[in-house]
Amino acid sequence: MRQLAPFVSAALLSVSCAPAAAPPSSVPARSAAATPSATATAAPATVSPREKALQDKLQSALAYVSEIRQLPAKLPVQGRLIGRRDIQAFIGAQIDDETPKDVLQATEALLYGFGTVDADFDYRGSVIGLMSSQLLGFYDPKRKTFFVGGDLDGEEADVTLWHELVHALQDQHYDLSHLTEWQPDQGDSQAAVHSLAEGDATSAMLDAMLKPRGVTALEVPDGLMRAQSVLGSAALTAPPVLVRSLLAPYIDGLAFTNYLRRRGGFAAVDAAWRAPPVSTEQLLHPEKFLAQELPLIVPLPSAPTHAPELQERFHDVMGEQTLRLLFEEWLPARTAAEAAADWGGDRLVVFGDEARQRWAIGWHLRFDSAAAAERAFVAFARAAPLTERGHQDRALPEAAGATKRAGDKVCRPRHKQGPLALVRHGSDLGVTLGPFQRNTPPVVADPDCADALAWASKIANN
Repeated sequence: MRQLAPFVSAALLSVSCAPAAAPPSSVPARSAAATPSATATAAPATVSPREKALQDKLQSALAYVSEIRQLPAKLPVQGRLIGRRDIQAFIGAQIDDETPKDVLQATEALLYGFGTVDADFDYRGSVIGLMSSQLLGFYDPKRKTFFVGGDLDGEEADVTLWHELVHALQDQHYDLSHLTEWQPDQGDSQAAVHSLAEGDATSAMLDAMLKPRGVTALEVPDGLMRAQSVLGSAALTAPPVLVRSLLAPYIDGLAFTNYLRRRGGFAAVDAAWRAPPVSTEQLLHPEKFLAQELPLIVPLPSAPTHAPELQERFHDVMGEQTLRLLFEEWLPARTAAEAAADWGGDRLVVFGDEARQRWAIGWHLRFDSAAAAERAFVAFARAAPLTERGHQDRALPEAAGATKRAGDKVCRPRHKQGPLALVRHGSDLGVTLGPFQRNTPPVVADPDCADALAWASKIANN
């Protein structure tokens, strides 16, 4: 559920507003990240009229957005014209170059294990399709270049330009290049900084867009970005959890940025760049950022002893943002946010066999209080029947049906995805999925809940 390409800018929705009208009905700003692929061609020796026009427009727009963002440009930003296929190839190459194959396969297994995607889900292909569906251009922090794949005429193109040039200013002052590569156990902290980058760029972009009307981003109500507006029609067929994960950095980051701006203007945002949020908990709850509330260190879940053929393939800290995005699969947004709140720390491990066909997931979550852990426990328990892929009734049931519950322990047998087990111990929660198989027939005999509960209990008590 972690977005793999943090700084490629997305293309943006059509802006439905007229001069001097009310604020836009939807916020244009969809950047998705990435770092340019090594296959990108070198700059041409001669500059075409289109390239020169692009360069002139870039420098004019850079001066405009630099004034609005109150961040001086240290250098000009170079521009390059590329084709639509080049954009898709770049996104694919960035995923391949910067993300280990085991991480991609483990992410697919994780999403399937929770019932959010089908067994044959292709994470890489889905991300490329979503990110390139309306992509006009992106800034590459490694090449210090703005790549343009479409016509830069019109308000929609201006919005893309402003957003991406804020990324260029961020890069010149705070160096974005080190934020794009996947690192073990840094997923949540990288997601927090990614959200800061996108929120900062979106807030300044809205200021640039609304300046003729004499208003700023601080006067635009929260929650105005819509998936179809930002990601195009591809958002209608993509798994909802993937769409939400791609939008979250912009929505959550904008709220965080505007909170800081209301307290101290863009100077407060610059201060956040010098000492960024270290968790999405800090991002989602700016008061915790200001109080410097640090995430708790949580031990890695142990391997499932009842499936010794499974070895560790991926581990990470998922964070409050990811937990909320998962709960939103089954719960109303406000209920999901409440269930994920007071996250203290976590560690998740995906285990797989040598062939990467059989999988199991162990997740150790630690909350700030036993009451917070209970809220998350109840959210998981209520949603357990809906995690079984192919479940016909998507309405949240009042009763858990076949879900077996005893005190602070819950197990839901699932034929295709193995059991989902939950154990709460004080402020700790152990969650286990599987073992299960993807893209092959399910195991002949369903794994027993006793083994799954014993594993989840061991995790929660560690």
